Amino acid sequence: MQISTNPGGLVFHFSSVKRLSEDELVAAPLGKGIVYKKEAAEEWVEISEGLTDQTHINRLQAYDDQLYACSNKGLFICSEGMWYTAGLSLGCYQYKQFGEVGLASTVCGLWYTEGEEWRVMMRSDVTVYDFMYLPQYVVLGTNEGVSILDRMTTSWINCKLDTAVTSLAVHRGTIIGATEHGELLCGNRRGGFDRCRMAGIFIFSIVARGQEIFACTDRGLYRVSSIGGRISLMALKIGCQVTDVDVDDRKYYMATLFEGIQCMDR
Repeated sequence: MQISTNPGGLVFHFSSVKRLSEDELVAAPLGKGIVYKKEAAEEWVEISEGLTDQTHINRLQAYDDQLYACSNKGLFICSEGMWYTAGLSLGCYQYKQFGEVGLASTVCGLWYTEGEEWRVMMRSDVTVYDFMYLPQYVVLGTNEGVSILDRMTTSWINCKLDTAVTSLAVHRGTIIGATEHGELLCGNRRGGFDRCRMAGIFIFSIVARGQEIFACTDRGLYRVSSIGGRISLMALKIGCQVTDVDVDDRKYYMATLFEGIQCMDR
């Protein structure tokens, strides 16, 4: 099956995009599996074989060009164009690798694997949407707010915020994120977090790519920066609803709700 994202073609709502090596793009149309193309090609080709029916992709991740799909049916891994279960069948929102260890945020806490078997790591009582595994802390974005584990003392700080925190990043030493209500979440350096609406913008996600942090919003793509010590958003592309972004040395690759996958020179 081939589906075009050119003007006049069939355009899906996209939830995630990844650029692989050799100018390859992989993207996830909402509820429609996964599609692939060479960057210069005109059309997308569906590569959903192996995914179960009604699979919704929350995030795509790539490590050494090995592609993973976090979905409502669990974590999947792609091999030679086929998808296989990665051994975790819980609803999965995020996957990251740290050396030989894989970590996944799920509907039942944070899980880890050092081989083929998955084990629960922490907070099985909450849904974990995103996480950061830092040298001293493990930070979880959950359905309750933010949970922080001090790895040195094994003590927890649980900040219940009356909203889910769906994505996380660190900007200049401050934890930031996005809430389910589209707000920007910022650590206030007083042991808590502040929530604010940025100029009427609904933030879908906060995305860290290398040294840069982006806000994907209903107004467009923004880079997170600071002015006078305060978090600010600098517009990179406005006029479309951006749900995810990936970058390389040349371009931004944006997943959007109504305009397919957009590419823009840096």
